[in-house]
Amino acid sequence: MEPEPKTYRVNEAKTRQEMDEIMDVIWAANHLPYEPFVQLFFPVLGYHPADREAAIAESKERFWKNHQADPSSHWYYVRDSETDLTVGCAQWELHLQNPFAEGPPNLRAPWWPDGEYREFCELILNQVYTPRTQKMTKPHVALNWMAVHPSYRRLGIGTSLMRAGIATANAHDVEAWMEASAMGRPLYEKHGFTSVVEIQFRTEKDGASDIWRRCEHEMKPASVHAMWRPRKGIHDSA
Repeated sequence: MEPEPKTYRVNEAKTRQEMDEIMDVIWAANHLPYEPFVQLFFPVLGYHPADREAAIAESKERFWKNHQADPSSHWYYVRDSETDLTVGCAQWELHLQNPFAEGPPNLRAPWWPDGEYREFCELILNQVYTPRTQKMTKPHVALNWMAVHPSYRRLGIGTSLMRAGIATANAHDVEAWMEASAMGRPLYEKHGFTSVVEIQFRTEKDGASDIWRRCEHEMKPASVHAMWRPRKGIHDSA
């Protein structure tokens, strides 16, 4: 592995201010280049700057509340020690028991108003999550979010964030899981993750409305790979 950058340090978020700075990184990273997946989580319900600001504020409140309510949630961030700016982040979940003992969750998207946009978002989210609920019915860590500010890419920040999660997995001697975009997949493979299934989204709908077709055009993500890392990163060669 490449050495950790000397001018950056990894911290675990504990405060609302830290989480707000993390959300600023996620917004910046997913709009340069634009990633359709981001609109599923962070809809801008309007066309004016104030609408975007309202969406950012809502996402910050939502993610902070979700983090506080979820004991498995661990948010790490990288700070530039020279500028004191947060420049990268990752959310790793630590599950010491089967999180799906009561069956797979039915994921909801209440940040969208009722209607077909929300229905479309929930369809995608549940398709993303299905392989995880089928294969990770055991203790594990899971990567949910990874983002690096566009101005700080290719500086080893993603590697630092990966090390934080892998260190947790190794310390508890558990497997690791994630759903990876094409852009992130090479980094994850360097850290011992392998693709177990490609998730190709099915959004066909009989008698689809104009709104549904617009969702497919603007919000349907490219396929992602469900990726797995064995305990200690040791793959069975037999």
